[in-house]
Amino acid sequence: MSEGGSRDRRDLDASVEQVQAYLQSKEWFQDGKIRSVATIWHRHHEEDAEVVLPFPYVKDFRQRIRDALSAIASFENRAPADVLSDVKRLFANVIAIRVIAEDTDGGTIPINDGVLLIAKAKDLLSAAARSLYAKRKQFTRGAPKEAKEYLETLLLGQTEVGSYVVNVIAPVQAVPVQRELATAIPLAQAITASLVAGLGALEKASTTYEEHGDLGVFDEAVLAGASSNMCDALLGFSGEKHNRAFEITVTAASSPLFETKPSKFVFGGKHVGVLEKATSYYKGDYVLPQRTLFGHITKLSRPRDETSRTITIDAQVGDVERKVQVELSGDEYHMAVIAHDESKMVRVDGDVHVKSKSAQLLNPSNFGVIEPDDLPLHGGRGDEDL
Repeated sequence: MSEGGSRDRRDLDASVEQVQAYLQSKEWFQDGKIRSVATIWHRHHEEDAEVVLPFPYVKDFRQRIRDALSAIASFENRAPADVLSDVKRLFANVIAIRVIAEDTDGGTIPINDGVLLIAKAKDLLSAAARSLYAKRKQFTRGAPKEAKEYLETLLLGQTEVGSYVVNVIAPVQAVPVQRELATAIPLAQAITASLVAGLGALEKASTTYEEHGDLGVFDEAVLAGASSNMCDALLGFSGEKHNRAFEITVTAASSPLFETKPSKFVFGGKHVGVLEKATSYYKGDYVLPQRTLFGHITKLSRPRDETSRTITIDAQVGDVERKVQVELSGDEYHMAVIAHDESKMVRVDGDVHVKSKSAQLLNPSNFGVIEPDDLPLHGGRGDEDL
């Protein structure tokens, strides 16, 4: 037999427990035994339907389990490989990623985007796994050992018709859970639950952001498992140019953690743009547009041979006190020098570019000195929250 033929036969392997669970889910019932070799399965009102399911210790087990799958396939008028796929899915969580675009309607995708899609599918599960152990805006280290070992068991299922669909099959209990957790839930289910929670939180936060323009809504999503790592994985599904919509459907194996109905998350074109802002926000590198800042000048900088000058204002941006650098020129800088010398507050409009350790005002305008009688009631706060 050729190597390819042997591999095809091995691909039809399944456990007794898996096939038995499938038979029960399809309303077959055990109707006797053949000594200590196998069990016999029948269906009500269909006397000709029969499956002989071997015990796992029989000498020719692999061949007999393939015969059982073939018997089921014959009854269902399907290929044995298709039956096996459904059998294994009973003991696995399936994450289906569907890319929606004109160039994927035929079930194909540009090769670079296809490679990126598969790589980011694993990154998505990795982000969900890491959020099990800690809730952070950004993870810079890899997943813990147990989670990493589990991620290595992920399988890539067949693509499906319908734009371009990739199925990631996540086996349940492929890696033993720590002893103290063994009586709780399998690690596989915990990771999938974390994924569902994180995706749901990001979907909700994206919609809220579109309505109010408040990046702070993504803080709450972190508590549910969202992170920049999860956002980056999702952005990878939209292609190298971030120009495709996509949807994710999570179908979990039977568990107290999940309802039987799959969870579906849709990220349209406008959501992709929001995800870009969310991941930048989580990484501490984002822009808050159209802000008005109030504060005292703490530093003046006047480099040689430069037409513009830089001042640093202590201002409250949202709920955080930040040192914001502002470039001024001509009369405005002269006004700033006087305000600094006289310890007067100033105000200025613009877009605040926030980084982890710095902030800069882009497109500054309407710079002015605030006289004591004109101080705003909020006492130095920016006039808008995040």
